Amino acid sequence: MSKSFSYKARSAAGELMTGTIQAEDARRVAAILAEQQLVPTRITAQKSDDRPGLFGFMKGRLYEDLIIFTRSLSTLYHAGIPILNALAMIRVGDSKSYFNTALKNIRDRVQAGRSLSESMEEFPQIFPSIYSATVAAGEVSGQLDTILDSLAEMLERDMELNRQIKSSTRYPLAVVGAIMGAFVVLITFVIPRFMTFYSKMGASLPLPTKLLIWVNQFVTGYWIIVVAAAGISFFIIRKIYSTPSGKLSFDRGFLRLPVFGDLIVKGNIARFSYIFQILLASGIPIVRSLEMLSNVIKNSQLKSEIDQMADSFREGRELTSLIKDLEFFPEMALRMMQVGMESGSMELMLHETASHYSKEVDYKSRHLTSLLEPILTVVLGVFVLIVALAIFLPMWNLIQVFRG
Repeated sequence: MSKSFSYKARSAAGELMTGTIQAEDARRVAAILAEQQLVPTRITAQKSDDRPGLFGFMKGRLYEDLIIFTRSLSTLYHAGIPILNALAMIRVGDSKSYFNTALKNIRDRVQAGRSLSESMEEFPQIFPSIYSATVAAGEVSGQLDTILDSLAEMLERDMELNRQIKSSTRYPLAVVGAIMGAFVVLITFVIPRFMTFYSKMGASLPLPTKLLIWVNQFVTGYWIIVVAAAGISFFIIRKIYSTPSGKLSFDRGFLRLPVFGDLIVKGNIARFSYIFQILLASGIPIVRSLEMLSNVIKNSQLKSEIDQMADSFREGRELTSLIKDLEFFPEMALRMMQVGMESGSMELMLHETASHYSKEVDYKSRHLTSLLEPILTVVLGVFVLIVALAIFLPMWNLIQVFRG
């Protein structure tokens, strides 16, 4: 299985070259560099990103740079400027950034006679495998201009979906964070003062107050154990998630989350449909397209269901036969693709599917706050009730002490 390696190497002229290469091991990387007449000075294996991916969307500054690059390259290519010249003209952000360094290396490889897609494959952190494969299909079919337009539109849609979901989750996360912060302040500063005061006055403490006092004493007295337990729990969860069965269980759980689960599924289906459409328009066969899509989706449960779809196509079965077997893939999406297959308008139906689920994600993300308000209200109400009982019940008991 190939891994991603970053390298630094010197050319015959002494120029420093950096980049990444997909290879089985460091020796193979050194051999590839030697073929390019480069002398490696450092080869480092890169860590794979195994973090849980709820929505499966690409993130980060490099992704935003990729959108700008794709749109710029598409515009220049449409204007009749050759790829090599276009690559020399494009700058994204800081001239010394990793992205621009990668572009320089890609330009050098294209100038040396390699194709654009082959050059991109050596920088998987910037250009995902499905991106490079789509560009390769565009080069072979002579439709690179159309493919670049489609890729730019797909990346922009992807980023917009990601932003919508992030913005819709900020309010619920802020409320939960505020509740947790208030709870920490309560048991750390407020309850100890009340405890000292009430013990001096001889007032009996009710159960809610005793419970909060116990939490305070446990956390302050055994904080090392608390921190160690949290660290061990995190390590165990991460270890479980790193196994195929553990990742599948976690990812299936993400899809079953109230409110969020449906948003995760529909966001992934919108992305799946649009990329599938681009791959088919590029001339890539259906089964190969599904195999590539399976590697793009981060959620292993959805990945498994896409693999089942690929198997169905290989065996010549109808997609609708999978309705009972696929737990999360929407029935409507399967039926729309089946209609597209039968009518010879697969690309059109995939476009309609992507548009439909994008609109659903947009609507649900905009109304997510109103959907979560009842849950947040109950949680906040329970917290306020506990605090009120913990503080005011002892006051009532204290009044009884004074009267007695």
